[in-house]
Amino acid sequence: MLPDKANPICLLLILCKYSDENHILTMREIIKRMKADYGVSPDRRTIYSSISLLIDLGFEISTYKDNGVGYYLEQRLFETSEVRLLMDAVYSFSCLPSKHTEDLIKKLQKLLSVHERKHFEHLTVVRSEKKTANRQVFWNIEQLDKAISKKVKVRFTYLQYDLNKKLVPRREEIYTVNPYSMVFSNDNYYLVCIKDNKDSVSMYRIDRMRDIEVTECKLDSQKPDFNPSKFTEHAVYAYPGEPEHIRMNCRISILDHVIDNYGTNINIHKLDDENIEICFTASPYGVKYWALQYLPYVEVIYPIWLRDEIIESIKENPYFEIYYRENI
Repeated sequence: MLPDKANPICLLLILCKYSDENHILTMREIIKRMKADYGVSPDRRTIYSSISLLIDLGFEISTYKDNGVGYYLEQRLFETSEVRLLMDAVYSFSCLPSKHTEDLIKKLQKLLSVHERKHFEHLTVVRSEKKTANRQVFWNIEQLDKAISKKVKVRFTYLQYDLNKKLVPRREEIYTVNPYSMVFSNDNYYLVCIKDNKDSVSMYRIDRMRDIEVTECKLDSQKPDFNPSKFTEHAVYAYPGEPEHIRMNCRISILDHVIDNYGTNINIHKLDDENIEICFTASPYGVKYWALQYLPYVEVIYPIWLRDEIIESIKENPYFEIYYRENI
């Protein structure tokens, strides 16, 4: 049997779980719910007192005096649409295992009333076969966060898929890195780091890590000009590398895709009714991968070496050889 001082907490939990604007609880229903869920039997005066206390503490509760029906929680931590957005995001994150996805969804649902939850029963995992099989993801995040806060190195085994579709170590060696930040990019969660005794910045998928060890070794001296936030801003498809000035011509019809990938911090010059020139700063290797996906619509102009690499990639494509054989 809970003590009387638990009544305000029990009442708040009842209002959170069972009430909303379309499901207002009468005094009788509140008393019944409190008895059924928590085994307490407060009288009306106690309920009134508890409601006043909760309102004084900042909880927005609509009362019988306000609506002429009963009581409900007006303001929640998240709006229904915000919870929906978070749930959709969790469902689509391929870096989360299916079990963790379901657990997170259940926690998010508790932010809504039982009645509002029914609206989201139709939601399903988007392409569940793309969900990672690595169940250490949350533990990985905790360990990496600890290492970043303590400014110490971490060691881990990095995984890749084999022909049997199983995650196996990419190589025998244990990776030792200087961790600086974690970022979400292109539907994956990455660790931004510098490998031990190296200068170049790397990005590793957190869901591909296993057996993370937080060491006692302090980070190597960070490059004076290295800014993790700035680095990830210019990384495309999580490809590392020093950002360079990029100039490309592309069709106006794919401008939305350009801005989706490179943001609005780009310079646009109209060439004609169908084509534009775009200039921005980004990691060239990521730009190469992106441009190859949009070959009919994009032509990289500068840097020249990047343009040449893209041309070589096109020549190495089997379709190019078939076309060349049939048309020459």
